[in-house]
Amino acid sequence: MKRRKNSTAAWIFTLIAVAGILCGLSESFRNYFEEPHLSSQEKNALHISLLPTPIDLPNLADTTGVKKDQWYGLLLQPVICDAICQGEINAFEESGQAVLRPNDPLYSATSDIISDTGYSKEQGLLLLVNKHEQLAGSIAPPYTKDSIITAFTALNK
Repeated sequence: MKRRKNSTAAWIFTLIAVAGILCGLSESFRNYFEEPHLSSQEKNALHISLLPTPIDLPNLADTTGVKKDQWYGLLLQPVICDAICQGEINAFEESGQAVLRPNDPLYSATSDIISDTGYSKEQGLLLLVNKHEQLAGSIAPPYTKDSIITAFTALNK
């Protein structure tokens, strides 16, 4: 009888271990297949820089320009925004990207997350948000409406 209990415990432990391994593998595969498959040359040509691991952002669903189930750009408007800054913001919005303004309730929380990754809201970088609403990288300037559309077409294919 004692052997049977030990045998049952061993089977339960083995099943839990196998389930844990499968969960870890499925997460790895999900991340692999969800990542945009752009070559280094394509990333360089599009000025795209990806983070090694995406970082969760607050729920931005109510922000204008947020796209569900696809990559989109997010710009944190600097607190002091001159005419050049306003022109860039208009270009971003015209290309369908999201702009988070300082008076938005999620601005502070998003700004803190972005600062923790080494980005600065004052840099004016167009940040990349993946299909899972995670900060995934950035696109470096120069920005034109066509270059932004081209980059997101490549990311969402």
